[in-house]
Amino acid sequence: MPGESIPEVCMAGTFQSHGGVALFVTVAGVAVAAICFAKGVQWLREDAEGRRHGRPSRSPHALKGWILGLWLLVPPAWLYTEDIFLFRHFGKAACFDQFRYAQQIVMHGWTVFVVVLALVYFGREIAGRD
Repeated sequence: MPGESIPEVCMAGTFQSHGGVALFVTVAGVAVAAICFAKGVQWLREDAEGRRHGRPSRSPHALKGWILGLWLLVPPAWLYTEDIFLFRHFGKAACFDQFRYAQQIVMHGWTVFVVVLALVYFGREIAGRD
């Protein structure tokens, strides 16, 4: 796929509607990902500060679990919905290969993000240091 040329019809996007819904969900997803990652870094900083001053950790394990669980379930559900419902109704038939390739790239990025988020949220527990 990377070496192939993109059909002219696909240069404006793989959807007939130019993917407005997909673009919105993508931008919102990236923004929420940044917020979740920043929150994880904040929790790490608070835990380190508490250990420095001898205070017990007040890490919100349940909230971390819910956030990680949502990140495990929602993106694949969106990709499934996009593939099964949105592309079949609004997609350009000539662009199906490019659409699938883009979804593969997104899945790889999502997998890396979930692993990094799990390590940021639960790394100390995974390493047995907490």
